[in-house]
Amino acid sequence: MDAARHQQLIKRHAIAKASLTRMQNFLVSGDLTVNEIKVSLDKLSSLLNKFEGAQDELECLDDADYSLDREEFENQYCQVEAKFNELLHPVVEQPFSRRSSPRNSLSGHSNQSAWSHVSSTHIKLPVIALPAFRR
Repeated sequence: MDAARHQQLIKRHAIAKASLTRMQNFLVSGDLTVNEIKVSLDKLSSLLNKFEGAQDELECLDDADYSLDREEFENQYCQVEAKFNELLHPVVEQPFSRRSSPRNSLSGHSNQSAWSHVSSTHIKLPVIALPAFRR
């Protein structure tokens, strides 16, 4: 690989990493509106695409090992995306007993899941009269 192309890829790589760090710092700032969070979350996937494009090309064209860079970026990316989702869709953790029977596990047979979404909307469903059968 020629030196100019290598430098260009390294720079694209660094720009994506710096952008992700800025986004992470934005989340830590704490003074966020829902719209700001949504707009930033929409930009997040393009950051991943930019990083992966430069990373893939570096790995294909250069013999150096860049796997640690990929791992660090992916870990940071997952933390940032998880925080965005946590802010947009808060969940309330309910206690989960290790002694619960297999029927009450997360297999889907439980009346309560380990996590339930917070909801302030209560919907009243109509009453359905069931027919009575005589024997």
